[in-house]
Amino acid sequence: MADESNILKGTSLHSDLSIKTNANTLELHSNSNTLQSIINVDHPEKLALKNLQYLIAILLFMPQPKQILLLGTGGGSLVHFLRHHYRDSHLTSIDIDGELLDLMHEKMHLPQADDQLTYVIDDADHYLQHCNQTFDLILVDLFIGDQSPDWLLSAASMKRLYTRLNSSGAVAYNLLINDESEFNQYYEDLREAFSQQTLCIPVSGYDNTIAYGFRYQAEEQDMSSYMQQALALGEAHDINYMEVLSAIYATNPSGAGVI
Repeated sequence: MADESNILKGTSLHSDLSIKTNANTLELHSNSNTLQSIINVDHPEKLALKNLQYLIAILLFMPQPKQILLLGTGGGSLVHFLRHHYRDSHLTSIDIDGELLDLMHEKMHLPQADDQLTYVIDDADHYLQHCNQTFDLILVDLFIGDQSPDWLLSAASMKRLYTRLNSSGAVAYNLLINDESEFNQYYEDLREAFSQQTLCIPVSGYDNTIAYGFRYQAEEQDMSSYMQQALALGEAHDINYMEVLSAIYATNPSGAGVI
């Protein structure tokens, strides 16, 4: 029988979850036992999950963001990462589940709000419909159960995200879509909303697919320039961006999006 002495089970209005404590990590699992977040207690800024590494790799293709919006706080992996590596940027993190945030502060070392970090308790769709602020980077890490919510995949939602970006801004989606035709329709709509300035990357070993949309027309760069950027940023972030870059070129034909 599995040792459950290191597992904390919790329930909020919106979710059932468990937090597993290992030697130097904390793991957040959903009620279906899907691994949602891993926090390294000694180095909480490290992104242990490959899907989040692929998500944050959008930074290879854009200027350093100053205003960042995170849709889906969850266990706080992205909050830790952004707070550590982009200290001068302001992060607004949205989550519908206030009870979950309280538990993450208490058990998962989620950073407290301050001048550079704002938490908003709200439904992400509602927030986008009523928000007047614009951002340099929007990261979408939202799920209902083990799927991306239907509203997020709609053309109307894409247009809202587009309007919430600054002129040099970009959005990165972490997606779980089981139906291939549904994904194809989503990506067709994304391409239209972002004037074909998009990239799409399946995450090796995961069910997740990452998609980027850029509001701006990126300057053309050859592969060697992106490789240099991947090596430099990878060393700073402790992420193998060369792997991500390889997946991008393998998935997206030359001339697609920003490559």
